[in-house]
Amino acid sequence: METGKSPTHASPVLDGHRETVFYLVILVFVFVVLLQTFAMQGAVPGMTAPRMTGIVALACFAGIIAFHRLTGQLKIASILLIASAYAGTVYAALTQGGAPAPTLNYAPFLPIVATVLLGRTAGLISLCVSIVAIIFCTYAAQTGLAQPSLHSAEELRILLSSASVLLAIGVTSYAFIYESLILKAVKDSETAKSALEEKAAALEESQEFLSTVMDAAHDAIIAADANGKLSIFNRAARELHGIDAQPLDSQDWPSTYSLFEADGVTPMKFENVPLFCAIQGKKVSVREMAIAVPGRDIRYMIANATPLYNTRKDLIGAVATMRDVTKERVQEEEIRSQNREIDQFARVASLDLQAPLNRIIMTSESLIKSPEIQASAKTRTDLAAVTLAAKKMGALIKDVLYMSRLPIGEISLQPVAARDCIEAAIVLADLSEADCRLDFRFTGSPEVFADPHSLTHVFKNLIENAWKHSTPGVRAHAEFTCILEDGAAVLGVKDNGPGMSQEQIDHLFTPLERLRTDDDAVGTGLGLAICRKSLTRMGGEFWVESEPGQGCHFRLRLPLANQQAKIAS
Repeated sequence: METGKSPTHASPVLDGHRETVFYLVILVFVFVVLLQTFAMQGAVPGMTAPRMTGIVALACFAGIIAFHRLTGQLKIASILLIASAYAGTVYAALTQGGAPAPTLNYAPFLPIVATVLLGRTAGLISLCVSIVAIIFCTYAAQTGLAQPSLHSAEELRILLSSASVLLAIGVTSYAFIYESLILKAVKDSETAKSALEEKAAALEESQEFLSTVMDAAHDAIIAADANGKLSIFNRAARELHGIDAQPLDSQDWPSTYSLFEADGVTPMKFENVPLFCAIQGKKVSVREMAIAVPGRDIRYMIANATPLYNTRKDLIGAVATMRDVTKERVQEEEIRSQNREIDQFARVASLDLQAPLNRIIMTSESLIKSPEIQASAKTRTDLAAVTLAAKKMGALIKDVLYMSRLPIGEISLQPVAARDCIEAAIVLADLSEADCRLDFRFTGSPEVFADPHSLTHVFKNLIENAWKHSTPGVRAHAEFTCILEDGAAVLGVKDNGPGMSQEQIDHLFTPLERLRTDDDAVGTGLGLAICRKSLTRMGGEFWVESEPGQGCHFRLRLPLANQQAKIAS
């Protein structure tokens, strides 16, 4: 139950303790009543007037406590307590004899109680009431208004003197207590003021430092509270928008700050503004957008926004950062344009180079079939060599074109079934079962993040590599393997070729460098280099495990699309 508000207090030091003092005073009053009602009247039989008065006083105290517990009004309960104390003592002095003894016992100290419970004004009023009560009871005892006193006139004068002394002690105590409280309150106030000034100075210095740091940042930094009021708008933000923070509703942000979608043409809806999304509790990462201030060049931005929470996990606002990527975007567009030109040139050059080679091949094959050439074995051999050389040159041109386009060509990383790419590569390789036996050493098909076209081309190269470099007189054999480890799939193609040494492996992936240098050497020397570059571009790895006479096991690692993927090896 809440305690009712007290009037003007002598000191804020007592705030929060007045209810305790209230119950302590009642406890003292109850103890005194019990002492006077029962202990001092113990020898007198029956229900005497003092006993009846004591029971009424106890009932009155109980009623005051009940009133406070039910209403929580400490002020009214304190007034009732002090008023009942005055009424009870005056009544006892007038009706029970011995006046003004009861009043002299209570009256001097009630001002202190009133001051503590009700404040300075109530204490002064109580002091005046105590003086009036003592004078009135003394006068009543001397003039016969009260019941006959058991005390003589001399005793009454002694009691009056005692009351005056007690009153003086009470007033003095009241003065000392009040002065002490005032001094302590002043001291506490000065200490609090000093601490507040220090904190204010520290806060001002911290805010100035924070503002300096914010303005020194190259990225735009904008923060708002939970109601959308902008609290931080650094120098970079002001330069981008051309204005300072404005006291606006969030719905007006896009039009006021010239916010557009990534195309720089479509106006951004306020619910899509990164800072507004963060105020709604949503985190925004790498959001592309544009700022198109009238009369100025469009600036393209990358925005990030994060909600802000206090220690109680309450949303208190959000902060957003924007990085100007206009220069990078222009450079990327220039690079893409150059790459398109290079790609177009490479395609045209490839066609121009392929055309005469195809003519040479067609002419050579036609001449070999003529009767004149058939009669000369040497001429047939020379024409066959020309045809083979032209075909190798054509294959080399294709591989050079493919490898040159790897860094600039489009790539689409997506979940792809590894087995589907292997089977597509088998079809493209166009090898018969007599040329090369192909076996799968695993079941199932884990999905990996890769470019389907590039991964298929890699497996096609490895299949053809197993056939081209097979051991003479031995049927080529390629096995497809797969294991899962650390969130990745390690795929492989294992052949039964002659294998190679570590020294040969060190030069295996160098473009245009072949392990065999004789005229009958097959391949262009670019296949494995293309495989490694393709895997690197897809975020994977490519390597070979081999020993002389043990064949080669070409292996590639790619991240799994599904971390829960299962495979039966």
